[in-house]
Amino acid sequence: MLKHIESLILSLLLFLSHCSLTQISRNKRTTEVQLLSQEVQSIAANQFQPQIEKIINNPALDPTFLSIQIEEYPTGEVLYSLNPKKLMIPASNLKLFTTISSLILLGPDYRYKTYLYRDGVIENGILAGNLYLKGSGDPTISTQIDSANYFNLFQVWADSLKSLGIHQINGTIIGDDNAFDDLGLGHDWSWDDLSYHYAAPTSALSYYDNCIDIYIVPGNSIGTNASIMAKPLVNYLKIKNNICTVSQDSMTKIEFYRYPGKDGLTVNGIIAINADTIKERIPVDNPTDYTLNAFKFILEQNGIRVSDPSDIDEIPDYCPDFNKMHLIYVHESMPLSQIIKTINKISQNFYAEQLLKTLGHELGNNGTTQSGIAIEKEWFSSIGINTVDIAIIDGSGLSHNNLVTTEQIIKLLWYVRSHQDWQIFRESLSIGGQDGTLQHRLKVSTAAGHVYAKTGSMKNVRALSGSIYALNGREYLFSILVNHYSASACEIDKLLDQIVTLIYNYND
Repeated sequence: MLKHIESLILSLLLFLSHCSLTQISRNKRTTEVQLLSQEVQSIAANQFQPQIEKIINNPALDPTFLSIQIEEYPTGEVLYSLNPKKLMIPASNLKLFTTISSLILLGPDYRYKTYLYRDGVIENGILAGNLYLKGSGDPTISTQIDSANYFNLFQVWADSLKSLGIHQINGTIIGDDNAFDDLGLGHDWSWDDLSYHYAAPTSALSYYDNCIDIYIVPGNSIGTNASIMAKPLVNYLKIKNNICTVSQDSMTKIEFYRYPGKDGLTVNGIIAINADTIKERIPVDNPTDYTLNAFKFILEQNGIRVSDPSDIDEIPDYCPDFNKMHLIYVHESMPLSQIIKTINKISQNFYAEQLLKTLGHELGNNGTTQSGIAIEKEWFSSIGINTVDIAIIDGSGLSHNNLVTTEQIIKLLWYVRSHQDWQIFRESLSIGGQDGTLQHRLKVSTAAGHVYAKTGSMKNVRALSGSIYALNGREYLFSILVNHYSASACEIDKLLDQIVTLIYNYND
């Protein structure tokens, strides 16, 4: 039997070695040989453990911390286990803890509500009073996914004001963001991350993922500054442009610096004169102010004059009584079932952080990260996860101080797999070789389309956890965490994909 398998592998290798390079690149061919040969080996019964150990004995994993747990659902049979109780940095696998607890505790139909109020009276088209925006933490207002329409909600609100005959506001736009605290950044986030979109701050009033899109175009001649344009609010962010246009044979290198609490952005670097337009998403420092200014911009575009907006926190001793105001409009977000799909499919950090504070606001004492974590841990304990041996710092996994185990991840997956909302949650996960963060992985594997999982990636951390619908008709829950590797991230991803392929082809 073994000789037959070896012969089959040799035949596959010989066939692939004669493929025309015009049909398949050398790198892709090597990957296919590795995966196909692995799949042939996996057909043999009772060889799973030796085969998985052959994969993880790769020298690239010698310096790493590795934890693996694979269990069959619903029998509970452990297919393979390695260091399941070792605390590991999960990166974005922490989003499993955030989204599952939120789905169960808030329900798939939960929706955020954002309110537009007014006070005063309307006479001759003039509002002698203020407008009020009261937020509850909705992360989806003019999200980047719908960037073609930056101001859709604010246009609806402007139309509502025009329907009341208002063309001037003798007051201001006041924002109430008190559903959340004012600590927008996560604890222990790296300073180097804070200038980029994946570290956008939280706020109960948020707009366009609390980011601005920056577009950089080379100058007209060598030695001139590049041109920089910002959207959706062109002049909102003060930009210091230190980008020099260089010859076309030079390598473009650009760095962004936006320091918390400081107004503006510094952009340093060089750009080749023939380079394509570069786009980067930069977080804003004050999301509430950003939201209010975006609304003001649309009001003015619609011929409604208004003075500069204000944050309630900037008005001493001011506590609005919304019961005495006139409600103009209530905006409801998409349901939570869709929000967690965005979080897990594309690994959206900002949404995850908003969701964690929402747990604190809706079910705890206040809208803080700490309150949200306390709610989560109380629920984790109720489903058998020992919260003494876990460290949750944020909702997205951006902090390197988050620590979980593959055993805990499997327990979490077991619970949601047995829950009535499993189908909703499964649809939020990336599908191997098809979409999300797994779209470009597992494409050459027969496991493509049969793996539903959450990825995790940050410096020296790779993670993959989820569910596999195997060739043998059974389902396996799995979690693989890799920390402190010295190989390339691409090489580690390939090793994880080989393990997933092996699981898919397992036949006992």
